[in-house]
Amino acid sequence: MSQKKIDNTEAFFALSWIISDADKGLYIVVAPSHMQKDIAIRYKTQRVGVYDFAQVDGYSYTNINAWVDSRPEGTDILFLLNMQVALCDKEAMAAFNMSRDLLAKKKKIWIFFMDKDLEYQISTFAYDVYAYVRQKIYFEAELDEDFDGKQILEFDGRHNVLQIQETLTRSMDLEGRYMSLPIEGTATNQLLSAAMALTNIAVLYNDCAEYDNALILLMKVKEIREQVLKIDHPDIAGTYNTIAVIYSRKGEYHKALKWHQQALDITKKMLGKEHPTTATIYHNIARVYVMQGDYDKAHELLQEALDISIKMRGKDHPNTAFIYSGIASVYTRQKDYKKALELYQQTLDIREQMLGKDHPLTAVTYNDIAIVYESQENYSKALELYQKALDVYNNTLGQEHPYAATTYSNIASVYHNRGDYNKALEFYQKAYTIRLRKLGENHPSTKVIEDSIQRVTALISKNQNPN
Repeated sequence: MSQKKIDNTEAFFALSWIISDADKGLYIVVAPSHMQKDIAIRYKTQRVGVYDFAQVDGYSYTNINAWVDSRPEGTDILFLLNMQVALCDKEAMAAFNMSRDLLAKKKKIWIFFMDKDLEYQISTFAYDVYAYVRQKIYFEAELDEDFDGKQILEFDGRHNVLQIQETLTRSMDLEGRYMSLPIEGTATNQLLSAAMALTNIAVLYNDCAEYDNALILLMKVKEIREQVLKIDHPDIAGTYNTIAVIYSRKGEYHKALKWHQQALDITKKMLGKEHPTTATIYHNIARVYVMQGDYDKAHELLQEALDISIKMRGKDHPNTAFIYSGIASVYTRQKDYKKALELYQQTLDIREQMLGKDHPLTAVTYNDIAIVYESQENYSKALELYQKALDVYNNTLGQEHPYAATTYSNIASVYHNRGDYNKALEFYQKAYTIRLRKLGENHPSTKVIEDSIQRVTALISKNQNPN
C-alpha cells in the first residue's frame, strides 16, 4: 500500500541536535510504536545504546542500570524504546517516577521513546520525571491512504465535561497541596513538578469552561516558573500564552492581547521570528482581533503566521491549512465570500490529500464552507455540506460527539432562516441532547442551544396562534 508522507524534518533535526550538542539529561521522543525502532536505527553508532522494552518485561531501573554498565566505553546516549509497553500500570509508572534522580546521576543523555498517550500520562502521573525533561520531540505518523480519521483527535475524552469533572474531583487533594506549596525554600524539582501538574489541572478547568478556576492555577504556575526559570524561558511564554487564551474565552480581549504579546516577545527572542511556535502565537492573537471585529489586524497577523508556516513547513502542510482556514474565516466575516471559498478550497485540498475525505478535520472544512453558502442564502448547498460533515463525524467520532452537535445546530440554523421552524426545532433538540449529555446543563454551549430552542418554540407557537 502506498503511503502519504508527513514531513518530520524538524523532528529529525531536533533529535540530531540533541545527539551532537545537547547537555546530559532526560529527553522525550513522542512517536508511534511502529516508527520508534526505525528512528533509532538512523542514529545507531558506538555512542548510542538502544534498549527496547518491547523485548523485555516491564520497567526496572536495576535492569536498565545493569544494561548501561555493560555498554562499551563511550556509550553516552541511551535510547529507551517503547516506554508505553514498560509503563503499562501504576506500579511501573511509580517506579519510573522514583528513579528520576538515579537516572540523572548516570550523567548520560537519556532519550525515552513513547507514544502520545503515554506522554500525556507521564505529564500527570510521573511529574517528577517530567519536570526534569529538557526537551520533547514529536514525530508524526505516516498516513495510509485508507486512514480512518480516528487517530488525530486523541484526546476525545476532553470533550466529555462530565468525565472531566470527575477527574477534577479526584485531583482536589493534589491541587490543594500544590497551590499551598511555598515557593521560597521548596526544591526546584518539586516546584517544577507542581507547575506541570497545576497546568494539567488548569487545562481540565478550561475544558469545563471554569475559566476563573483555571486562571487561579495558572497564576500560581506563572509565579513558580518565573521564580525558578527566570525570565525569557519558552515554558514561561507557554504559560503566558495559555493565560491569554483563557482570557480570550472569557471575553476579556484587552487582557488576552497583553498576555499574548508577552508570550510573543519571549518566543521571538528565544526561538526566533520564524519559528512555528511564533506562528502559532500570531494565529492566537489574530483570533482575538477577529472576536473584537478588527479584521484587518487579524488578517495582517494571519498573513505573518502563514509566511512562517509556508517557509518552515511548506504550503501543503496540515498546519499551514489551519492558517488558510483562519484567513478564510476573516473573509467570511467581511462578507468577501469569493476569497473565503478560495482559501477554504485550499484547506480542503490539503486535508483531503493528507488526511482523506472521511477525516474529522476534513469534515470541519465541509462545515466551514457550508457556513459561507448559508451566509449567501444558498441553503440547499449549505445543507448538502453540513450533511456531508455530519456523516463523517458520525462514522469516525460517533453520533454523540460535540462536533456532531455543532453541525446539528448549524443545520437547524438553516431551517430557522428558511422559516421551517418545526424542522429547526428537531435539529436544535438533537444538538441539545448531545451537549447536555456530554457537556452538562451549565456549559455555555449547552445554554446557547437552549436559548435557540426557546426562540424557535416561541415562533412555532406564534404561527399556531397568530392572534
